[in-house]
Amino acid sequence: MSLLTRNVKRTRLVPFAPSLGAPVELVEEEYTVAVPRDWDRAVLGTAAAGTGLLLALAVTWSTASIGGLLALNGVEKSIAYAVAAVFDLAWIICMALEWLARHDPHRARAPRIAGFVFLGISMAAIATREILPHGYSGIAVGAIGAAVSLVAKGVWTLVIKASAKELSPIAQQYVARRRAAAGAELAMAGVERQLARSRHQLDAYREAYGHDTVTVERPIPDPNGPSGQPVRVSGTVRSAVRAALTTMPDASTADIVEQLARVGIDTDEDTVRTLSESVSGQHPDSQDSSSATVLALAPHAPDDTITDTVRSAVRSVGQDLDTVLAAVRRVHGTAVKRETVRRLLSRSTG
Repeated sequence: MSLLTRNVKRTRLVPFAPSLGAPVELVEEEYTVAVPRDWDRAVLGTAAAGTGLLLALAVTWSTASIGGLLALNGVEKSIAYAVAAVFDLAWIICMALEWLARHDPHRARAPRIAGFVFLGISMAAIATREILPHGYSGIAVGAIGAAVSLVAKGVWTLVIKASAKELSPIAQQYVARRRAAAGAELAMAGVERQLARSRHQLDAYREAYGHDTVTVERPIPDPNGPSGQPVRVSGTVRSAVRAALTTMPDASTADIVEQLARVGIDTDEDTVRTLSESVSGQHPDSQDSSSATVLALAPHAPDDTITDTVRSAVRSVGQDLDTVLAAVRRVHGTAVKRETVRRLLSRSTG
């Protein structure tokens, strides 16, 4: 075995027959290949291992020095030494972040600067530990002790530079764009998870309390507002007006407003007139009169829930699911689910 190569065992399929005329089969054969040694990888691994050893020694020395400094002022030793480790852990974490961003100089700049700041604080604390009790005679020891962390930090910085790939400005832009695209996809994945959880929670609330949202089909223009400014009309008012228009086709807008006021629904003639124009193209036979019966026979308040409307419909039109569903949708809008009404109907009649 040469220092420049290393032997690696491989396998390959070869034809084999035990005797002449016997069927030939493919069998695995082992053979050896001389592969050039990757000295770059070996040297870099050795440097990384040595850097790890330097970091361990630096943390040990720094923790002992700073912990002793804190203990001089009466701090309990266990707490003092635990807190002392924070100083070195701070700049070591910054070095790890710098390593992760080694291919992006812009992103690596912030952890590099923060690492040197934390290192300076740690070195000052180590030097103070020796100077404070010994005066000028402790300056040399304090400087040497502080230099231990500086050496470890410097070696780690050199290892990062040796492992990082130097990219041209164009290549850096390409990497940044790819990273931004991947980051956008990852961010959207998190947003989609939040939306999915919100939808599940909303479905659970609707299932538990019988509520549902109402979608306004078309905004009603406000004659007193700016041009094109719509005024919001609740689904309850919209459904009630349409039901009244179906059951009282010859009634005036004032009569419809008065009829709705009797059952606790407040609206105005402009809204009734606009809604009547929106349904004027529909044939009366296409309107379901079940909800109109509920409107006339079972007054309901604007803030009634779907459960309240189902109970009123049962008292007015009976327990037929289709009839009750049509009545509920007239009051609360077509977004009400059939399964919700079925479940509430079974509860109210159970």
